[in-house]
Amino acid sequence: MRIDQTLFFFGVLSRVFSFNDPFVPIHALEGGQNPLARTEDLAFERWLDQEQSIALDRLLANVAPGGRNMEGMVPGVVIASPSREHPDYYYQWIRDAAITISTLVRLYAEDPNPAEAPNLPKILRAYASQQHNLQQSSNPSGGFFTGGLGEPKFHTDGSAFTDSWGRPQRDGPALRALTLIRYLRVYNDTNPALWSSGDPDVTHFFKLLYDASLPAISIIKADLEYISNHWKHAGFDLWEEVQGLHFFTAMVQLRALSEGKEIARCFGDRGAAMWYAKQQENMEAFLKQFWDERKGHLVATLGTPRSGLDCAILLGSIHGNPDADGDAEKLPLAYPPWSDEVLLSLLDLVKDQRNRFPINTQASYSSDMLEGVGIGRYPEDVYDGDGTSRGNPWFLCTASASEVLYRSLSYFARQGFLHVSGRGLRFWTAVNPEQISSPGNYSIQNPVLNSTLVRLKLISDGFLKALKRHVDTAGGMSEQFDGITGFERGARDLTWSYGAFLEAVNARRNAERVLATR
Repeated sequence: MRIDQTLFFFGVLSRVFSFNDPFVPIHALEGGQNPLARTEDLAFERWLDQEQSIALDRLLANVAPGGRNMEGMVPGVVIASPSREHPDYYYQWIRDAAITISTLVRLYAEDPNPAEAPNLPKILRAYASQQHNLQQSSNPSGGFFTGGLGEPKFHTDGSAFTDSWGRPQRDGPALRALTLIRYLRVYNDTNPALWSSGDPDVTHFFKLLYDASLPAISIIKADLEYISNHWKHAGFDLWEEVQGLHFFTAMVQLRALSEGKEIARCFGDRGAAMWYAKQQENMEAFLKQFWDERKGHLVATLGTPRSGLDCAILLGSIHGNPDADGDAEKLPLAYPPWSDEVLLSLLDLVKDQRNRFPINTQASYSSDMLEGVGIGRYPEDVYDGDGTSRGNPWFLCTASASEVLYRSLSYFARQGFLHVSGRGLRFWTAVNPEQISSPGNYSIQNPVLNSTLVRLKLISDGFLKALKRHVDTAGGMSEQFDGITGFERGARDLTWSYGAFLEAVNARRNAERVLATR
């Protein structure tokens, strides 16, 4: 964001939120009245602008074709990290690649030929072809028709990884289907004449993505068939540690089935659309089991001996629900970012992580208030980036916490209404303790809503400011940053770290747009 845009935004905030209203916190006033605070705000905006460019550049470096870390690599490959030892992340994970390419599809939708990513059209086309090859590959999870789609990672040359590993992982097919469904829609929108052109190359490409014929051999339909027939089956979680039934996996499977039924209808695949819709209905009922009334938050895995608090809950809400700012016609499915259940889970995780890591002891508020700090995967984590001593905050988890809150901010600002339920009261009291102490309804005319949105914006920014403190001097992001020293740990230039940051900043931009038009 340019400085003039930033000044405009703060001017809009001052009008929209009416800073003369009671309890606008001093931290909110500083941006408009304290010269030092305003300088700090502008420095933060400049950093966001610069870091976006760095993050996209570092992300693309890990993608073929064109990535500088990918010389000689098969087109369409996405590596998790260029790190080959301590730890070795030089593989292509189905999950990580799908999430990374989804970010690139969003950028492609905004500009099909961006100057900062000249290879983008080639990357997206190559990714689809590469995933088709990986689907067809026999691997330790099975063959194409015998469970092999649940294989989590492959060598960079496309060959199967055959060492011992946590397999199967059932989130990969869902995320891949979602990414390619998104790409199919955007490709059609940006090339409308191609859909009915009769060009054999285009026809072949569409059939590669979705073909109604059975047995399912097209990429999206094969993944949807796998999901619809295996969602009840246990697998390993996204951290590749625990076998069971997982919130993140179920959330992305649910969304894949929801969007898959619509794609099936578009291709005249009515029987499949009905089947996917029925499984979606069953999954919606199943997902209710992840709410733990006694604990007061969602749990990441059913029946786990752990607390159940986990960054995977935030990631499941993000990736399991369409971004309304990206497609206003799409409605949330289960547990959207602004739901009481997700916000309470975020609150409890943040409180745990704030107290767990010494680098978070710079907390400026009371222990009952929510603020942006560095957060890791889950309280019991012992993975330190190369061994098992103690866990640390992760870049992608910290960025995802901010994205959850930015998307919540957009939702409540767009609605112009906040309902504080008995269940959600604990979260909103932590956001705005001086004005919210009991359940109630607050409309746009009520200053409580305005001050609460101000606080929500400041808290969301706080997570990105935590990242700012821990990127390296060149703007690089690894997997983790040390909970004691603050220095980077784990795999260097983790692709997902950059993608999560870019998505958080995009959510921030969308929130600013909504606030400016209220």
